[in-house]
Amino acid sequence: MGSISRRRFLQSSAALASVGALAACGSSGGGKTTSGDTGPLSWWDHFGPLQPLQKKTFAKFAKAKGGVQVDYTWRNASKMGQALQLAKQSNQLPDVTSLAGLNIPVPALIKAGWLQPLELNSAATDRLKGALINGVHIFDGSVYNFPIFSPRQYSAANWFNIDLLKKADVDPDAPPGTYDEFRSAATAIQKQGKGTYGWIWNVGMPDRMGSQVDDMAQAAGFEGGGGVLYRTGEYAYHSDPYVNVIEFLVSLQKDKLLFPGSTSFSDKIARARWVTGVAGFYFDGPWCPGAALQDSKDFATSLGVGPMLVPEKGTPVTGYRGVSGGPFFITKTAKNTEAANLLLSDFFTVEDYYIGVANAMDQPPRDLDAVAKSSAHKAYKKLIKMFDGQVFHAPVAVVRNADITKVLAETQTITPALGDIVQGALTGDVTDIRGSLKTLSDKSTAAREKAIKAATAKGAKVSMDDYVFSDWKPRTDYQQ
Repeated sequence: MGSISRRRFLQSSAALASVGALAACGSSGGGKTTSGDTGPLSWWDHFGPLQPLQKKTFAKFAKAKGGVQVDYTWRNASKMGQALQLAKQSNQLPDVTSLAGLNIPVPALIKAGWLQPLELNSAATDRLKGALINGVHIFDGSVYNFPIFSPRQYSAANWFNIDLLKKADVDPDAPPGTYDEFRSAATAIQKQGKGTYGWIWNVGMPDRMGSQVDDMAQAAGFEGGGGVLYRTGEYAYHSDPYVNVIEFLVSLQKDKLLFPGSTSFSDKIARARWVTGVAGFYFDGPWCPGAALQDSKDFATSLGVGPMLVPEKGTPVTGYRGVSGGPFFITKTAKNTEAANLLLSDFFTVEDYYIGVANAMDQPPRDLDAVAKSSAHKAYKKLIKMFDGQVFHAPVAVVRNADITKVLAETQTITPALGDIVQGALTGDVTDIRGSLKTLSDKSTAAREKAIKAATAKGAKVSMDDYVFSDWKPRTDYQQ
């Protein structure tokens, strides 16, 4: 897929929202008069596996009543944010876009004049009934996005080359599940020689790595998400689960099990190398087969998957996710908003599109029944089933108090971020892992306090108490 991390994007747009909340649903009520421009729509996104589906959908739309041609541009997530920034500066934003790489919360983008409300038609609104949540999809009474993907997913599944595992006498039907098992299997693969390494990764893509380490920290026992403990609302990047995950990754590097050059690889490059048989394992999200098999269809027979790794045997794989924010937005400068809203309403909220998403093997579609109806690879279907017992709905402050969106709009990006610290640890530039993570926790806490103060000064009714969920329980869906 090429996401920034898809997870980072979802965190920004959904503010880590909880699926358990009731939606504040309805028409967008944006009050904007749609343009009557009949020219083509420009569309940018970063969803690699969805490219054939998008092209097919746009071709259908061009022939539909009220439809127009769509000028479609796919960009790798590692390049998307910069492209959007440059387009904004030159007043050349596309009409519809995803937001990968910006790392800016949706409320802040709305405030800065990037986005405008959707005007979904009544049929689409009916299909999305119960799925639109205030503070996630709805801001100040207007709908800005809608979910397409299921929140039950994580970005660090253990994908592997079945053939290489068999050659190393590692059972692909019982792939390594713990840190020690993974190290042993990677070592066994590497001993086969012929330039084969145990593991390859996208170390040159810090945003993606940050998301993956967030997920792996949950599997290692972190009782929160995005560095925040659910029960107390405190930032705790410096806690043992994060430190243990990063130290494990660094130990693999020190053992020379990581494919040389990985420190500069994006996901696209790392995945393309992996399918050639240069490494046994690759950590990635559910979109891995959709991206990997696009140009390497013969690899389908070698593709296998296991869950996220855990520190010790017997530890259940655990992940937490909030409501999925929508991936597509109409920009403030869009010329033909009438056609854009028709396209989103009639072609992106229907079962055919969800089945298409499953066929493309991107993130699991919002309608999980579509997966069974799809022709997706068996490893993809296996992983989606695993998610059902491993990923739980998380509590989210913005669902309980929509004024949190005003805090998000005031929140500044922290650097170096988690992914930068992980990258630095793997390259040797960061030697004090816990100390660097403690600095990140402190900076994140200070930034949130500053944003709360700024938001309350402008009338928001919000406090630190809104981030505390003392009734949260591990491995359960939080009902909010």
